[in-house]
Amino acid sequence: MAKKNKVLSVEKRALARVTESEKQSWWSISFIWIGILICIPSLMIGGTLADGLTISQVVIATVISYSLIGGLMTLTGIIGGDLGLPSAMCATKTFGDSGASYVISVISFVSSIGWFGVQTATCAAAFSTMMHIFGIGFPQWAGCILWGAIMLATSVTGYSFMKILNYAVVPFLVITCAYGAIHGINLMGMSELMAYTPAEPMTMTSAVSICIGGMAVSVVISSDYSRYSKSRADTLKASFFGVLPAGVIMVTIGGIMGVTTGQSDITQMFVNIGFPIISMMILVLATWTTNTGNAYVAGMACMKIGNFREELRPRVTLIAGVIGIAMALTGLANSLTAFLNVLSAIMPPVAGVMIADYYIFGKAKPENWYRVKGINWIGIISWAIGSVVGLFFSFFSAGFDSILVGTIAYVILNALLGKTVLAGQGRMPLPGEEDEEAGA
Repeated sequence: MAKKNKVLSVEKRALARVTESEKQSWWSISFIWIGILICIPSLMIGGTLADGLTISQVVIATVISYSLIGGLMTLTGIIGGDLGLPSAMCATKTFGDSGASYVISVISFVSSIGWFGVQTATCAAAFSTMMHIFGIGFPQWAGCILWGAIMLATSVTGYSFMKILNYAVVPFLVITCAYGAIHGINLMGMSELMAYTPAEPMTMTSAVSICIGGMAVSVVISSDYSRYSKSRADTLKASFFGVLPAGVIMVTIGGIMGVTTGQSDITQMFVNIGFPIISMMILVLATWTTNTGNAYVAGMACMKIGNFREELRPRVTLIAGVIGIAMALTGLANSLTAFLNVLSAIMPPVAGVMIADYYIFGKAKPENWYRVKGINWIGIISWAIGSVVGLFFSFFSAGFDSILVGTIAYVILNALLGKTVLAGQGRMPLPGEEDEEAGA
């Protein structure tokens, strides 16, 4: 019974290091990534790609894209796994403690809780529409409260409950989405599907760019989950097995839907063929597994902004989620979509700066990492350069380009200015380690 209570306990670990006894299996982390990827936007990306690529080209584009994303997530995830820290704390060396709090974490919080509001509103609208099919009047505001509260509850309880949710939901989503693809193939025929040629071809570069854009932010937040990894090998397995198969399958299914039914939205396809209940369940469950991660990440970022005590993580996440639900109720989240897209675009170079510092200057050794007091202006400037390139001067994929440029900028600037006051105001202890350092 004690073991069960431990597994189902509310997570209170936030900014302090994860202990060895709290480490998790790699497949539990992998299932969280799978749950995040199995979502309506992934299917819509597939439908978009199918407008300009053949089905075989869609598969090739997604394999290339999610292999790159998996590799980058492994690099940032190893940092969190080595240190046992979430992304907000891993960033305290490259950006300084204040820089990580007031720049990076603020952007992460606003972006994550904003998208939580957007997806909550989308789920509520669809749920209300579905209920009307059965002759039941269910206002959208009530749907926002109902489903926002359900998704938030999982985020508040933390990693263990998120893991259980994905164990339960992911198989159902995979099976139903696969059924949708098979139905589409039966409608059109496999030979005709494979012979499909788009009217306006899309370049492979553009296709890869679209796919990377949808997951670039995950590279930054990878440590929020990989801090529970038992080893670097586990981080690698969780990243690739959690991202590559799910990404390829979902985008390909979306492509098949786009070609065979003219609908890239699998929920609408199920409605059209007479299965509205299945459609509702897919949309709600897919949104749930994805959106709970938004509130979880927002809560972690908020913890860093206020440097709150560890035991307050559930309450801080709850308050953050309530703000997201309020944004959904008022329509503010949807009106800020363009702004949220900009914030999402400037998040990826954070990963580039962290990768450069940990692997090039820190030689990938945890003992070379430390929390920096104040602001590390070298990291902030490098991140800003990467963001500008990603927003205005992208040459391949905005997300990937900004990461690459952020990495290069940090290498150059840190080599030139790493020993100056621009690199911060010295070392400071981690939460929970202040007493140890004082005793020493």
